[in-house]
Amino acid sequence: MASVELKIRKEIDDNFLVCTVCSERYRNAKILPCLHSFCEHCIDKLLQKSGGKGIPCPVCRRVHDLPEGASSVQPNVFVNELVVLLEKRYKETNDVQKCEGCQQGSVTTYCIDCAVGLCDNCTLPHKRLPFTKSHDVMTLQAYEATKSTDIAGIKDQPPVICSNHHGNQLKFYCDTCDNQICSECAALNHRLPEHNYRYLKDATKQYTIYLTKMADILAEKEKDAKESKEKVQHVTELLENRFSEEEHKLNAHIERVVVEITAKIRESGAELLQEMNKVFSERKQNLHAQRKELEIAENDVKHAREFATNLMNYGNATQLMSTKKGMTSQIKKLIKLETKQDPTQDDYIEFQRSGDFCETKTLGVILHNKFNFEIKDVPKYGRIGRELSVTLAASGGTVVNFLPSKQSIQVKMKTPSDTIEDVKVTENKDGSCSLTYQANVEGVHEMTVLVNNKSVQGSPVKINVIPKKGLMGNYGKYNRPDSVLITSDGNVLVCDGGNNRLQLLTLDGQHKRMIQFTGFREPFNPRFAAESRDGNYFITDSNNKQVVVCNNNFELIRCFGNTQLGHPIGISISPVNEIVYVVDQRSHCIRVYSQDGQYIKSFGSEGVWDCHFQSPFGITTDSKGNVIVVDQSNHRIQVLTGDGKFLFKFGSSGYSGLNYPLGVATDTDGYVYVSENGNNRVQKYDCHGQFVCRIDSHVDGLMTPRGICVTNDKPFGKVVVADKENNCIKIFAQ
Repeated sequence: MASVELKIRKEIDDNFLVCTVCSERYRNAKILPCLHSFCEHCIDKLLQKSGGKGIPCPVCRRVHDLPEGASSVQPNVFVNELVVLLEKRYKETNDVQKCEGCQQGSVTTYCIDCAVGLCDNCTLPHKRLPFTKSHDVMTLQAYEATKSTDIAGIKDQPPVICSNHHGNQLKFYCDTCDNQICSECAALNHRLPEHNYRYLKDATKQYTIYLTKMADILAEKEKDAKESKEKVQHVTELLENRFSEEEHKLNAHIERVVVEITAKIRESGAELLQEMNKVFSERKQNLHAQRKELEIAENDVKHAREFATNLMNYGNATQLMSTKKGMTSQIKKLIKLETKQDPTQDDYIEFQRSGDFCETKTLGVILHNKFNFEIKDVPKYGRIGRELSVTLAASGGTVVNFLPSKQSIQVKMKTPSDTIEDVKVTENKDGSCSLTYQANVEGVHEMTVLVNNKSVQGSPVKINVIPKKGLMGNYGKYNRPDSVLITSDGNVLVCDGGNNRLQLLTLDGQHKRMIQFTGFREPFNPRFAAESRDGNYFITDSNNKQVVVCNNNFELIRCFGNTQLGHPIGISISPVNEIVYVVDQRSHCIRVYSQDGQYIKSFGSEGVWDCHFQSPFGITTDSKGNVIVVDQSNHRIQVLTGDGKFLFKFGSSGYSGLNYPLGVATDTDGYVYVSENGNNRVQKYDCHGQFVCRIDSHVDGLMTPRGICVTNDKPFGKVVVADKENNCIKIFAQ
């Protein structure tokens, strides 16, 4: 048993506890973001050598910025405690065991909680002391028997005490703070329901399950990287062999014709050799770079997997959870690596001799692509249900009277759902081919084109497929909804004013949450909402004449504006200066606030002139900070600076203009979208107020459309509309 224990300790010490910089056992080990550990003084030396700037990891060569020095690097708790423990175990096995209480008697018992050996005279007092009477004390024989089941002695470690509350053991893990805590921490600073904590062993068990799964995935990634590296190496060898053969052919031909012709042949031959060398060097360099990249990926994945495995096999709960942040971050990065790759280059290089030199005036040509074709006329985007078409033609504008046979052209389309579909190939009269495909799903499609198993220039190409124009769908059952907001995380927040509540949905209409605020003088009546840069929501509450502010978990932060606002409706936050603009419909003006609720000023008054309003309604701000206001009863949109100075207006009464507009929104390209109560439609204008198109159609049945918003999809965002009289939300594709 002793020899087995010694062997395992030596294996752990050699593979895990020796710093690769100083080749000695770790002294205050620090773990870099790449998961490689070094002594703190070794990191200091590396920093001094680099002049205090970022240092490259001595193992993987990744550069890490350490502006605050080695002291700012996270300690490797797992490794440091292993070093202390193994040194203690070594001392225990080599020293005569004396009582750690009186330092005289021989050890007969062992306190697990204090990790001390006691004699018979000290055992009973130890068990009666107020702070140690609950400790687990066992006979030395029982303790040695327990140790034999833990050969390395690694799991048998004393409990870790809270640094903030002396004498308290770390028993819990706060998921909210991502930190280990004791019972006193939980009672004082991590109380429910603001914080969510659980027993440390439960958190460790769940994280161990996660690490086990991740270690399996990393093992597969490591395998893929290794296999891909071997493929690249194989192709590199083939390329070198082919190059050697073709170089020999070329040199032989040069030497044969040199006897018959002038030095010009040698010059021509040298040019061809240079061209071949260039092709060879570029391809070999690319293959070498790919192999190096895969080798780095393989080593990174292998190291992370071995570190996770050692951590799970030999680490205790504290050591496991101390590495959770860095370990999880690095694993996520490694999981995203593309480790399953085909070689980026093929092995094809060929010298093709010409006929009689006296006729051709050339020795021949260097071929590195059997067919020189490229993809042209790629559309910027496509639509579902419509045919996409790209052209396969001779590269460089060369006119050819032939193309390879259809059997030698392979075209595949990869859909967003990772399915592979065939593409129709049609020969054209001009010596080109049309490659056509009809997409049925939204998203980025990737077309790959090969000729005789060789990728053509421009392949693969990516085409963004967007939905058909018009109504995509409607969802929800609301009571006269006022507005909608696309949140920063892609959800839809509905101001369900008739039901005095907010509703949170996914973009495809799946219900997520219902939100109501209570405790106000009148029932909470949300009309419009805006989101700040830091993720807080600002909601106008008409019943209580105020703006309600909550966080992204819909916890109330503050309310403001009830001393100025008469009837708040539209609201917007400038992306330029983060100022809050609120439409006060009753006062026919715009109120301006800071985000902490400080009133700044107002602009506008009742009237028909510039910067005068009649029952203003919706409001938005563009990327320049300009304020765009719906001047409802004047049947127009007014565009002002952030300070309230008039810039221009557009719209006029009647069907050809604007008829009681209510909602307004802008997209990232500066287009303006307006909903009309009078004409029951949504129209699109450019940044100068010029009409572009109608978004809906008369068959879509909008009735009193109010608040609208636009997603950030490219090339055209989806338009989401609150259809008040139909009590639903409708979404349109442009």
